[in-house]
Amino acid sequence: MQKHVLYLEALAMFQYDAVHLKEIMVLYADYLNANNKNKEAALAYEYLGDHTSAWPCYRSANLWREALSSATLADVSSGELETLASSLAESLVESKDYLSASTITLDYLSDLPGAARLLCKGSFFAEAMRLVTLRKQTALIAEVIDPGLIERSADMTEFLAEMKGQLLAQVPRLQDLRTKKAEDPMAFYEGMDDGGTNIPDNISLAPTDTTSGGTFMTRYTNQTGTVNTQTTRKTSKNKRREERKRARGKKGTVYEEEYLTNSIERLIERINSMQDEIQRLVEGLVKRGMRERADAVSNAVNEVIEKCGFAVKEMYPVEREPVEGGNGVPEFQEGEALRPTGGDATLWDSLQEVEKKREAPIVKRFERLSLLG
Repeated sequence: MQKHVLYLEALAMFQYDAVHLKEIMVLYADYLNANNKNKEAALAYEYLGDHTSAWPCYRSANLWREALSSATLADVSSGELETLASSLAESLVESKDYLSASTITLDYLSDLPGAARLLCKGSFFAEAMRLVTLRKQTALIAEVIDPGLIERSADMTEFLAEMKGQLLAQVPRLQDLRTKKAEDPMAFYEGMDDGGTNIPDNISLAPTDTTSGGTFMTRYTNQTGTVNTQTTRKTSKNKRREERKRARGKKGTVYEEEYLTNSIERLIERINSMQDEIQRLVEGLVKRGMRERADAVSNAVNEVIEKCGFAVKEMYPVEREPVEGGNGVPEFQEGEALRPTGGDATLWDSLQEVEKKREAPIVKRFERLSLLG
């Protein structure tokens, strides 16, 4: 069983033999642990009632609830339990799970001010208020929660200003790129050559005898629609170089349009996901009499959302003109025969990503508090 890793088969075979079943489960748990199957190993150890072996596996799997409960069942010392709790809380703070970190800080470290500060970092101000009032520590409202509100509002307005600045820079640039490409695709891509440093090696931007009318992507194909076998294939090194260029989306390269489109879409996704947190922050500010700060945050987020809405209208027109030969990058039918290899393939993928019809992202509307006017 151990030689051929037949643990599951053995468990099924001896499922009604309690003695052998336990022996097999011990071996299987050790195997899972040795192979970094942390969650499965921990479950197997708990099945065996071996909490001493289970909790370190839960810790490695970043399962903080299971790790703490299993460590308690293993009857670890109070000092060891506190060290485990501190370590788990720090990991949760690093991953920005402030709510879970605050629970550990309060329940296992008995640190109410620390728990309140973590809740403020996550903009869980209502929960912070509940905890300090429940434990009759109302002085912490002025000592911890109010400074937390001020800090978070300052950070948020700064972050929203950066988002607005990004949109103000990227949307017009994307419009400019698309206008130039629509007016003269060949001149557009030639202008992106930058002395040959931004176009993959061995790709000519001048018409060749393998083109049949001049669309940009036809330079990679022969007249029968298959990849030109005379084109030198890229080495793995050149392909990796092209992939790095594509990831950077440097200004003035053929990859810039795709980079800008993806960047704006990620920003819209981010502002949508932040709205609950922003709403908690605004409500917390209003409750503590910081109306001007609440108004500033609300105005800032609405400005970003307005800019996002404008970006979507510009990026995704209602009626999209079909791409035809000579006017842009043609959308070939899927098929490996048409796809270049090596570094050429990176450019191909980028251009196909730009030209494919994307679904316009939805920009969520932010509900402004009526108290702010």
